[in-house]
Amino acid sequence: MSERGAHRSSAPRGDAAPGGDGVPGWLLALGALAVVLAAAVLLVVVVPALRDQRSAARSTQNAGTASTTTTSAPSSSTTAVPVSPTGPVVYVDAQGRLLLGDGASAPVELAADAAVGNAGLGAALMAPTADVVAYVRADGALVTLPVPIGGVGGAPTVLAADAALDAVGYGPMLAWDPTGSQIAYLAVGTEAMVEPRPTEPPPLSSNIGVYRVPLPEGALGNVVKVVDRAGAEVVRLGDPSTRSMVGISSSQSDDLLLVESVAPDTGKPYTLALATAGSDELTPTLLSADDPAFSPDGDFIVLVGPDKSGQELIRVEADSLDRATLASDESICDPTVSPDSTRIVYGAGEDCELLKLVSARGGAPIDITPPRRPGDTTFGVGSLGWTEDGRHVTFADCRRTDGPVRCGGPVTFLDPDRMAVTEGPSASTVAPLVRPLLQSLQLDLVMAGPIEYATSYQVSSEVEGQLTDIGEGTSRITVELAEEDRSLSLDLQVQEGAKFATGTMTVVDPEAGIDRTFLVLATPSVIGVRVVSLTGLWISTDDLPVVSGEFRLAVRRR
Repeated sequence: MSERGAHRSSAPRGDAAPGGDGVPGWLLALGALAVVLAAAVLLVVVVPALRDQRSAARSTQNAGTASTTTTSAPSSSTTAVPVSPTGPVVYVDAQGRLLLGDGASAPVELAADAAVGNAGLGAALMAPTADVVAYVRADGALVTLPVPIGGVGGAPTVLAADAALDAVGYGPMLAWDPTGSQIAYLAVGTEAMVEPRPTEPPPLSSNIGVYRVPLPEGALGNVVKVVDRAGAEVVRLGDPSTRSMVGISSSQSDDLLLVESVAPDTGKPYTLALATAGSDELTPTLLSADDPAFSPDGDFIVLVGPDKSGQELIRVEADSLDRATLASDESICDPTVSPDSTRIVYGAGEDCELLKLVSARGGAPIDITPPRRPGDTTFGVGSLGWTEDGRHVTFADCRRTDGPVRCGGPVTFLDPDRMAVTEGPSASTVAPLVRPLLQSLQLDLVMAGPIEYATSYQVSSEVEGQLTDIGEGTSRITVELAEEDRSLSLDLQVQEGAKFATGTMTVVDPEAGIDRTFLVLATPSVIGVRVVSLTGLWISTDDLPVVSGEFRLAVRRR
């Protein structure tokens, strides 16, 4: 177990929240269907529009260039030509300065009031749109600053005043959504957030690997809050009397969060929980693991779990939840997926003193540990990262020389292909820009029975999909898709407490000879964490006698 995750453990964990399971799966699925469609629209429109603007800005925001030292590890070839690191990088140093640089060049100072926590680490993260930087201020405020354009910055925006300072430096406490329009953060829990405890606990989500634990008493922990760029609260996740949130990981392709949490009184970890900004409930998983991280393409999640001799690096497929072990070691820390989702860098060894690289598909890990410096270096404190182009691994200099681990000094940009090391500016925290690896969103429909039909639609910015409240306890989803002369329309609603969605589905496809509106009764579900499906019955009253059959509709990225 790394020191970065010292408040977490791979010991057996209880079912998500001690008091129950959270939101029903069918409601999460129905909401996720609309959220995935809406997220796709924003990703198509927002991210590309800002990319060119920020690319131009980076060329002017740093007039000077920092002095860097480039060395080669003993295993490197003498003919290897070092490639200079590029791309936006956010830093925090041990004095609380917030810095912004391009690659390893000299950064500019954005602020001097950043919070500094465990090991001298801070909490800062650039939005995937590359136009603002969010950070936790020393007074507990969550603040954003615009990225300077032409050397000219802007005024800070205070989004919240309740960031959890006791969480700084212990794990990821900031997470932007894929569009950069909302940010999740760890917030201080209060008595006003405590929910009444049920007299009768709800049933367990499973009879296998799930058990109850006593409800915590007396202590309050941290919660997760999601706010938009103006600071308006979107949702709060968690009851601080039953869970203390200690880490957040956000999907870079969908509105999904994986949340790490512990019991606020004992620190005993719970299994990972799944959440979205569209619901204030947490959905438990059976994943007893640490350090979750989504791949940029959203296809898989990497986790650190226990094995017989230490820990293992696990890949979990987002669509099916199939698991595969990629590597095993005494300890594994902070696995981080490359921007093209093909490689994973992680700390390994007894105290995560080694740096290793493995293919996202598995194979023998490669030791890429750079030449050692004095002291006991560890990659278990701080965060590993990749430059935007995927050429360099980034990390702060964290070591134990006399006492606890401290981070500081020049950060490192390591080219793992050439084993070339470039020193960057001095900082305790380094956070390169992370962008989504955009994929097409597809909607597949298969009908069986007297009418057999199969088709697929690619979701674009013209798709309208939304989840709206039409009455107390009722949710509604409307989706319209069209490609050339084909079209598909859904109008479904579900009553809270029900397990079925009801409504209509209109299919128009002249080539297939279909132009009908069907009554549908379906069960919404989420397969894995990215595939949303509706499975049920269709009924057509266009002809007599009435005919019916089965259908399945799935929304997924591929």
